[in-house]
Amino acid sequence: MRVPRRASLSLVLCLTLVGGCSSFGSDDDAGGSSGGLEGPFVPLVDLRADVNRDGVVDVSAGGDDEVGEDTWSAERGAIFLANLDDDENRCPFSMSPSRLSDDALAGCHDAADSVVNGEDDLEDLARLRVVAWPQAPRSTLATVSVIGAGRDKVRLFKRTSGGFTSTRLAYVQTLTTTELRRGVELAIEANDIVRDPANWDGFVDVVLSISHASAPENVFLDTVRMRVAPVVMFHHLSPARNVFVSRLEGDPESDRFRADLGGALTSAGEPMTMSEFAVDDLWTQDYFEPAYMAMPAAGGRQHAIQVNYRAANVNWDPDFATLRKAGRIVFWLRGPDQAAVQQYEEGMSRESQTLNSFGNTEVIPPYELGGTKYPLGRLLRGRGPDSEPDFQPDPSFTRMLEAQRVQPPVYLDTSWLAVAHVDETVSFLPADTPRGWIALVADPALARRMLMAVLEQGHGDAKLFVGKSWGFGRPAEATVEELLDNASVMDSTARAALEIDSQLTVLREETGLTDDEIVRVPFLFQDFANGAGALQPGTVNLLSVSRSLVIAPDPHGPLVGGQDPFKVQLEQALAPYGIRVHWTDTWELYHLGGGEVHCATNSARAVPSTKWWEGGR
Repeated sequence: MRVPRRASLSLVLCLTLVGGCSSFGSDDDAGGSSGGLEGPFVPLVDLRADVNRDGVVDVSAGGDDEVGEDTWSAERGAIFLANLDDDENRCPFSMSPSRLSDDALAGCHDAADSVVNGEDDLEDLARLRVVAWPQAPRSTLATVSVIGAGRDKVRLFKRTSGGFTSTRLAYVQTLTTTELRRGVELAIEANDIVRDPANWDGFVDVVLSISHASAPENVFLDTVRMRVAPVVMFHHLSPARNVFVSRLEGDPESDRFRADLGGALTSAGEPMTMSEFAVDDLWTQDYFEPAYMAMPAAGGRQHAIQVNYRAANVNWDPDFATLRKAGRIVFWLRGPDQAAVQQYEEGMSRESQTLNSFGNTEVIPPYELGGTKYPLGRLLRGRGPDSEPDFQPDPSFTRMLEAQRVQPPVYLDTSWLAVAHVDETVSFLPADTPRGWIALVADPALARRMLMAVLEQGHGDAKLFVGKSWGFGRPAEATVEELLDNASVMDSTARAALEIDSQLTVLREETGLTDDEIVRVPFLFQDFANGAGALQPGTVNLLSVSRSLVIAPDPHGPLVGGQDPFKVQLEQALAPYGIRVHWTDTWELYHLGGGEVHCATNSARAVPSTKWWEGGR
């Protein structure tokens, strides 16, 4: 509750935004005082929200939710959600852009209308309460309104006998004298996430304004500051709960891969679902990305909505540009507690579009360095150097990711890679270490040393890639000796090692990683027309399923004593952390296209117990 004070600003707000305060608060209630005042007007001006984040709005006298309600910090401050899900499954869907445009799909969600879409939708709205003022005199004028840059981003609802209702001006609710006497419950939603902090930083001030018709210039205020929940991307310390994969109809390799993937997930012994998308796009990791947003709920819980980002890949053509079609799947996923977000801009170079795929946006797990904590980790993204302004990710999407604030990005130079994704060289796994995780880093030089050791052991004629083909009738089989004598492969491998060392330098500086926390993952590289890529299946490009299981691409290495040394190396490296490896063949379906298991799959994960609002960002 605020100390009553004169506030002409709020009066101007009422007059200019809602057509004049003189009509506010009028009712036919026979009780209370007459329209005139017999004494001083000293109203109870008390607006409450869930400031202490216990999931309940406390309206008791001196309640904890009253302390610091007009500020926002890691310790205190009210939170609300962007209500972008579809709780009653009202939104239409089609994979065909000619039937439903991208913009039409993006514009349909629960916050796009002025009604509460069922009881489930009501759970997505944060509550506010106007504390009852039983002695409110007749002709008391009152509003609850949202002020500031975010007012057009929100909608206020007021509980009435008919349920929660809104008005034409979404950011204002008028209160009658009768309502003031009884107390009022309100609800708030945002109609969007933060996309550009230059336009909106995610904060709003909700203001209770009270005056009397006999002296409308004397306005008394109480303000609550609220913040819309940021979108948080999942890190690998959280176990997978839903694994996604594309289903290519009539493709036996797709059938085989999905069957093997499903069996491996079942063996994990975790509560998990596998979802298949019938889309003509292999790269499930790339065309969308699951994330979440959350607000406090009763009992210390979090009420979360999964947010599925659509990749900002624009199919480049001089005469026609459209977003990557498979990304429309985010609108098919949309439903109860499932939201969809797309953001992109046209006019980017064709070459840079690969940077907008989500294999190029990963999450470094939580850590602390130099007294600075990252309780939700940090985004890890690839880009070109500053000297290559035309080889950068979509700037509007980058602004949106950075605007969430809770996972400040680290950027690596991936311009030397043909596909240019960070998941080609780096991955992260949960592990029982002081940090709680380890980093897997591609090591081409180690791959060469391992093959040299095989040669020195007298197995130079052992073959890699047995029975495999590069396509168009070109056999892939090669002996250890032939690969080591291939100057092109060795040169590409050496250059890749230098580039990865540069990436690792950045990771060390940004995270404090030590050698003991890095697992080296060996495979050779080769040159393509537009950069380097894995010659052997890139085993760093794996799917982290749980704390005890990863699914990795079969390296198809040479057999020495009946064993593939590349399999043995990774298995032995991960065994001390209690992690076993399930190997799967990705050669024909994915490796030849420049990707592996991680590229082929995607995963929604358990919402971490760490609450984003406690992180101080």
